[in-house]
Parts: sequence; C-alpha cells; structure tokens
Amino acid sequence: MKILVVDDNTSLARGLKTFLTGEGHAAELAHTVKQGLELLESHAFDLIITDLRLPDGEGTQIMQKARDGSLEPMPEVILMTAFGSVESAVTAMRLGASDYLTKPVSLEEFSFRIKKIEQLRQLGSQKQRLERQCENLLEAAGFSQAVDAIAGESPQIAEVKEMIRRVAAYPTTVLITGETGVGKEVAAKAIHTLSPRQQAPYVRVNCASIPDTLFESELFGHEKGAFTDARQRRIGSFEAADGGTVFLDEVGEVPMSLQAKLLRVLQEKEITRLGNSKPLAIDVRIIAATNRNLADMVAAGSFREDLLYRLSVVNIHLPPLRQRLGDLPVLCQTLLHGIGKDLGRPDLAISASALQALKLQPWPGNIRQLKNALERAVVMTDSRVLEPPSFLLQPPQAATVGAASSATISADHGLSAALEILERSLVEAALAESGGIKSRAAEILKIPRTQLLYRMKRLGIADS
Repeated sequence: MKILVVDDNTSLARGLKTFLTGEGHAAELAHTVKQGLELLESHAFDLIITDLRLPDGEGTQIMQKARDGSLEPMPEVILMTAFGSVESAVTAMRLGASDYLTKPVSLEEFSFRIKKIEQLRQLGSQKQRLERQCENLLEAAGFSQAVDAIAGESPQIAEVKEMIRRVAAYPTTVLITGETGVGKEVAAKAIHTLSPRQQAPYVRVNCASIPDTLFESELFGHEKGAFTDARQRRIGSFEAADGGTVFLDEVGEVPMSLQAKLLRVLQEKEITRLGNSKPLAIDVRIIAATNRNLADMVAAGSFREDLLYRLSVVNIHLPPLRQRLGDLPVLCQTLLHGIGKDLGRPDLAISASALQALKLQPWPGNIRQLKNALERAVVMTDSRVLEPPSFLLQPPQAATVGAASSATISADHGLSAALEILERSLVEAALAESGGIKSRAAEILKIPRTQLLYRMKRLGIADS
C-alpha cells in the first residue's frame, strides 16, 4: 500500500517509514498539517497514519480531508496520540478514522492493524468489481431498459425507480397505485424483468374486463364438467404463471365473493380449481395495481381490509402527469421514438413551443393520453418536428375552483376515476386560490380543515 505518515517526532516518523518499507509498502513523511495536506493534493495514498497533536493543528484536519470525497482513492486513516482517552477515541471514529492507537505503539501492533486495513480494502475492491460485473451483465441482458421504460428524471420518478430496483429482488407482494394511464403495467413489468423470475411466465389479468361469473375460473382454472360448457380442463392464470409473476391489473374490481379466495392464495400459496377439492401448491409472485382508493373501499365495505394489507406489503405510487410536468420533454422524446418506429417515421422531434403548450394541458388521461396526442400529431403532419397546430389543445384554464370542470374528464375513465379527478382538481384549485393556506382552502371547499388534510393525504397532494 501507499502510506502517508504524519508525525512531528522526526525519529519516530523515519523509523516507521523504514519499518513500512521493509513490510513492502511505499511510505511518504510529513511533520505538519500543512505538509500532510500538500502531499494529499499531489499524491494518492491508500492509508494515512497521523498523530493527533501537530505543531500547526490537529490530525483530524488531515482526516477530514481524507473523508471529504475529493481524494481518489479515498484513503483509510489511523489516528495516533500520546493522550489517549475514551472520548478522543470515540471522536476519532465518529469523524471517520479506520483505527485509533495510543502511543507508544509496538511495530507488531502496527503490522497487525495495517494488515487488517489492507484486507478490508481488498474486500472492498472485490465487492466493487463484482458490483460492476453484475451491472454489466444486467445491462447486457437489457435489464436496465426495464426501469428506463419508466421515462422521467423528476424526484418522484427517481424514487419510483429506486423502489422497483429494491423490491424486484424479493418475492414480496407489491401494490402499484395511481390514476388511469400513469404506467402501472410498465412498472409491474419492470419489477418482473429485474427479478430472479424474469425467465418465468408473466401473466397479466385485467380484473376490470372479466365477468363476475368467470372470475374464479379465470384465476384458478376449472375441471372438465365443473359447470355448463366446461368441456375440458382449463388452467387458470395463477397456475399458468407458476414460478413467475401474476399481475392483477385493477384489483379493486375483484368481486367481494372472490376476495377471500384470493387472500388464501396469498397466505397459503395454493389454489383449488373449480370442480376439484384438492389444493394445488403454486409459486407465484403477485403484483397488483389499481386506480381506485382501496382504503375508501374498505371503509365502504366493498373490499376486504385483510386483503388490502396482504396486497400492499410494498406500495409504489405513480404520480399523475400534471404533478411531474418537468418530465414532459423526456416523456415526449421516449414516446416519439416508439411511435416513429411503429409508423415508419424516424427522428421525430417536438418544438419548444409545442412542449410549452403541452405543459398547459390538464392531462386527465396521463401518459396514455399524451401518447395518443403525440401519435395523432404525427399522423396529421408531414413535418419531422411537431408544432402546436399539430395538436388538439384545450385553451389554458385559470387555477380556480371554477376551472375544475367536467370538461377535463372523459367518459372512459369510469365513475370512480372521474370523481377522483374532479375531487383532486377542486382541492388543488382551492389550494391555489388560497395561496396554500389550508384553512382558507377548506373554507372555499366548505369542508373542515381536518377533512381537507385527509383528502390531500389520500390524493397524494403535497403539503407545501
């Protein structure tokens, strides 16, 4: 190792340098804080051995330099002093010292402490190499694209991506929440792709599109003759996904009568086909998503509280587009790249004025609506660069309660989603009109302040 020795005792410092050289290390000497800092600026060291008391200061000044992140590689530090105490040892370790020694120190003790640090640095280097290898392997396999599919650089999206990376490695059940069109399925696919199950099946179940009478058969399968028209055995979604992932999209639409059976799957890891009394063990990871407020459904008696707890072991909330308009440029770039490939129109771009116009839109349909708007604009113009006239844009609306009209809500949202959009618009408009004063906003909405705070928390509106 390359070692810097800082000590004003010249004979001790020279003797230590001779010993270190004999041990196979390269050593440099300094006798003051100034000399030590100058050597740190001009040389790279693996280890610093410094006295606490120096003629022009303290060794902690050198240690702070070693720990401020400006040195590459970051050296370890052994602090020495002839005035040892518990307090000084604690202070040294708190400031980042790797070790603390009280003079006089035997050469055998020095050798032992230095070898220990050398081993730790070797382990650290091996860890970094393995991490880089893992990152390279993941990138080569295209895994980074799974998270990058969630386009955006805002703090909210950065947090979502970090949660996806963290949770992907574990079989934990995940509940993804957010309005219609925010990209919940993209997030679910990213979790599966980054997980150890990425080679196993990924089965999506759209709970909103299954008739109540077919739910059980769709999820758990059935035996031949289990009911009228059951002419042969059918494998359900959970059995088809064995070893992989089941994505329950719009899980709030699961009938109350089936929620107990879904809870059993989560608890017991087994299913029972219709027409068969024998349980079948399965190994699936469940990711669920909803644009509904399941807590409100629990309060209304339309969703089981115990099922909600089992589904939301980890909750990932995707913010609506209107709350991360700073991501609009990268979203447009990403979406236009895909649209260009699909339509045979490469190198599509969007002008700054068009981007500014898009930022003034309410986007109740979020990213899905944005994609449709971009695709329409591409079809309606021959230009490579999209300009404002290429889009069907609503005139900007003032941020007042009156601006929160049903004109921003389309029928395809469904009643629950439409009501939530309207409620959010009213709350956000009242907060804007009141200048963020919540008591005033509550008066505008004619509700108690506590009710406003509850609604803000439920809707994910920042408490600024």
